[in-house]
Amino acid sequence: MDKTAKQQALEAVTELELRFIEAVEHGRLRAELTYEQLGSYVGMSKSQISKRQDGLIKYTVREMYYIGQLLGIDPLVMAAGLGAWLNDINPTQVRHRLETPTKTSK
Repeated sequence: MDKTAKQQALEAVTELELRFIEAVEHGRLRAELTYEQLGSYVGMSKSQISKRQDGLIKYTVREMYYIGQLLGIDPLVMAAGLGAWLNDINPTQVRHRLETPTKTSK
């Protein structure tokens, strides 16, 4: 049975979301961040980050932007999947960005 365009699009989005979730986890570990630190920067609780990482809630484009900003990586690069970009994450620079408040008002 052929898939409809909508089914294909939904699967593509799901694949993209899964790659981004995986990228956040690897990036977070590379940057030596806790869920609490990541959430604080993005303007969420540890629990809210955890639910997104478990796939229970989808990341918004704004949240993806702020995570990319914190890690110093374009979120589109992250969503493309794991790669050499992980080597570009500098934990010292990430900690410095943690100390610089963002404007994450919703």
